[in-house]
Amino acid sequence: MKKNNLKKKIIEILRDFPITRNSDITLMIELWKRYYQCYIKKDTSGEFGIYLSSLYFLPREDEIKRLRALIQNEEHHFLPTEEKVRKQRRIKEEDWRSYINSQTEFKRL
Repeated sequence: MKKNNLKKKIIEILRDFPITRNSDITLMIELWKRYYQCYIKKDTSGEFGIYLSSLYFLPREDEIKRLRALIQNEEHHFLPTEEKVRKQRRIKEEDWRSYINSQTEFKRL
């Protein structure tokens, strides 16, 4: 899979689902649900899952995590919404506050 194509998909998920900015697993699940529905199966109890053999065709968590880190840590887009996540990821306080303030100002318009 081409990295630019996957990066664009990740950006869309981070934009559309702010909760995915705080968890790589949530980001991966939302990415798979939106763009890789053919690999998601529903069992008789209504529970969703994937077959292990599908993992060969889905973007891996480490690949998703690296691209999310690039988007957040280097490009400073779609930063985490939770302060504790920001601290764990060592995102500079000034960058995070500036981003949060810009989002709040944008919503006021």
